[in-house]
Amino acid sequence: MISLRLDDAGRGLFALYLAPAAGRARREAVLLCNPFGREAIRAQRFYRVLGDRLAAAGLHVLRFDYHGSGDSAGDDADFDVLGAVADTVLAGTELLQRSGVASLSLVGLRLGAHIAEMATRSLAVDRLVALEPLGDGETYLRQLEAAHEAELAMAFGPRWAREAALRAFNAAHGELLGVAVSARCREQLLSVLREPPRARCRRVLLLSGEPLVRDRWAPADGVRCVASASGVDWTTSDSLNATLVPPAWVEQVLRELVSETVHA
Repeated sequence: MISLRLDDAGRGLFALYLAPAAGRARREAVLLCNPFGREAIRAQRFYRVLGDRLAAAGLHVLRFDYHGSGDSAGDDADFDVLGAVADTVLAGTELLQRSGVASLSLVGLRLGAHIAEMATRSLAVDRLVALEPLGDGETYLRQLEAAHEAELAMAFGPRWAREAALRAFNAAHGELLGVAVSARCREQLLSVLREPPRARCRRVLLLSGEPLVRDRWAPADGVRCVASASGVDWTTSDSLNATLVPPAWVEQVLRELVSETVHA
């Protein structure tokens, strides 16, 4: 594993490159695209396991943090969706140059699936795996806001319902589940998730338990939809450090990105 710092345009992206297992190197690379905010924290273990399995199967793998998230430069409020798409293009370009291969696939979870899908319009991508993409921006923001308010109500107890000034003070900070979210980011979530997916790649595998999400992605050419849900509430803080690695997803991604079935 090699840690990298991608500094193009001052974005200061932190990345981890996983070289393929010795003697098993394939002419393929995979870029793992994080979800948003707390969901990215909860997905770390899943991405670590998935990245290790892909590298063990002979693929070049890169994990990275968007600007304004994780170990990359910038504060929470500096994150925005279109910036994350540009970061994904930068990371994908770096992975292709470092690996020396021509075949690139993207894997994205939740908002990361949409970021990856938009990045295919600027990167030469072979395959996209979209894991539980979001429905629409309004619903997503409402879910985050409801989860955020529920956590504050639990933290402050009876004061939360009783003191309007306390609720107004917290609302003014613009945070969602401990992450500062700018007005620009909120606007982009609404506009980006309003647009139908139109990935430019040879094949798309969509794993989702939501029929409306599958219907939204299905009309595009080359999309295969699988009714598969992780069973994980990615927004909750419950068992934050618990193992969140849906084993069926790991195997499905491996079958999609590696030509033969890979066993543990």
